[in-house]
Amino acid sequence: MENVFSEQLITLRQKKKLSQHALAQKIFVTRQSVSKWENGDAEPSIDKLISLAEILNVDLNHLLIGQQSTADLIMSINHLTKSFTQPVLNDVNLNIYGRDRIALLGSNGAGKSTLVKIMYNTIKADSGEIKRYINMRDDLNIMTQDDILISDLKLIEQIELSARINQVYAKTYIEQLLDQFRLRQVAHTYISKLSGGEKRRLSLVLSLMRPSKLLILDEPTVGMDLESIDLFWKHMDHVGGAVLTITHDFNQIDKYFSRVILLKDGQIKRDDRVSDIHAHNQTIEQWYRQFNRVLEAKGVES
Repeated sequence: MENVFSEQLITLRQKKKLSQHALAQKIFVTRQSVSKWENGDAEPSIDKLISLAEILNVDLNHLLIGQQSTADLIMSINHLTKSFTQPVLNDVNLNIYGRDRIALLGSNGAGKSTLVKIMYNTIKADSGEIKRYINMRDDLNIMTQDDILISDLKLIEQIELSARINQVYAKTYIEQLLDQFRLRQVAHTYISKLSGGEKRRLSLVLSLMRPSKLLILDEPTVGMDLESIDLFWKHMDHVGGAVLTITHDFNQIDKYFSRVILLKDGQIKRDDRVSDIHAHNQTIEQWYRQFNRVLEAKGVES
């Protein structure tokens, strides 16, 4: 069994909020046994592997080697192209699975925002195919790069309106959101009067107020202060379903993502597991800068 199992076990256990002791109790082994599995010093028996997969709610392939089941596929993108005055996307291929935490990286103009807009059907591709295996109205949540808010409403009114539209309205839930995202003090402020950081936190609330199978975040931390950024990443740990995030902010992303994709010159040049990047003693930022330099050098040569 490769290193991947140990890393998968740690990641999946933490996502379930289980301590080593709690997991050990569920499968009737000692905490030391779980610790040895996670350190790569021992391997569980097949019956314990099956029990682990059931408790962690994954199939064996995902637990052992990080491979997703086709049953978990929520979106498949094949040979996608898009041009405006010049080509933006060129033969993009991508599968997104139900447990993915994807960081979509690339320089300005690489086509990241265009790709996600095609994914959630705001603009049309010129050619290629997208197969969506989720209900786009009920299972997709989006936080766009630009805050899409109603400036004539007060913050509390915007939250209440969105909660009613999404059928999750409850007074106690609204109160909880205000406290959780540090918005209570500006609850009765008109949106037009909010600061940029307050608007971003409000946009985050609106994108997270209902469960989703796919959450798309386009530069979510732009305009946030450091405290708000910390709040954002802390909350993301509790989000279920798949998440695809466009970001230039390398702060904390090594702790959250499972896959990282490099989009350059309209093509996906790299699609790597974060566990593999870390296994080479690299951070995601180091990985990104390394391959960006390599690809730029190849571009110069050609």
